[in-house]
Amino acid sequence: MWQRAQTIYLALIVICLSLTLVFPFASYPTEAGELTLSIGGLTENAKEVTSLFPYYILIALTLALALFSITQFKDRKRQLALGKINYILIIATVALLFWDTSSIATALNVAEEDISYGISMFLPVVALPLTFLANRGIKSDEKLIKSVDRLR
Repeated sequence: MWQRAQTIYLALIVICLSLTLVFPFASYPTEAGELTLSIGGLTENAKEVTSLFPYYILIALTLALALFSITQFKDRKRQLALGKINYILIIATVALLFWDTSSIATALNVAEEDISYGISMFLPVVALPLTFLANRGIKSDEKLIKSVDRLR
């Protein structure tokens, strides 16, 4: 059942999170140049400011769960549980990203309006409604299967 709508949503989640691995989250202008926050943390800097969390762990875990969830189309309950876990991981990633970019800006004495946010900052936010839509599609499939079973 690869043609279901939730499979497309899950594939879009995989694409969004894969692009997050490539593009930077934010850039901070400093006297020494521009610092970039990407998946591995900050580029080298003189003030020794570090990012809070290595984001590649959360994003790789979320990406792996979405890929695994695509293959679990025969077990809708497991697929729904994986979607809920994925939703929590994406929310944690988004919260940590926004908190970390703010704390790095404070540590570098950079105004919030001077930060240039990259596309990777918003791709996990795009993955949130896609996860919601995938879970909704899984629930509707489960409801349809139960109604057909009642008719037999």
